[in-house]
Amino acid sequence: MSGKGGRTSTSWETGSSWRSGKTKLIRVPEAIADEVMRCARTIDAGIAVLHGNSANEQEIILSAIAKYIGYKNTHYHANQHSKTLDISTRAWDELRRFRGMVAQEPEKLGLKGK
Repeated sequence: MSGKGGRTSTSWETGSSWRSGKTKLIRVPEAIADEVMRCARTIDAGIAVLHGNSANEQEIILSAIAKYIGYKNTHYHANQHSKTLDISTRAWDELRRFRGMVAQEPEKLGLKGK
């Protein structure tokens, strides 16, 4: 049977590969259609997506490190040895090395730099 209307294999709920339920037809420019579909599939899979065109892997990681240090600083409990957070101590060596590598040698980590 051919023609318009009626159910097709893609109109059944069990035929959809989307986790989020019912789908909707949208129009997007062909030049970005594949990227939009990848983004939609990622969101549908429950994976967080960073919004914004300027962010790259290197910026994301450096920003996360800075936010972590800021968090630790605001939640720092002074003790007899230190009244303020000091990230120059040995306990912070690996994080400083990692931050330097992300900033200066992102290709060694397989990251896309600026």
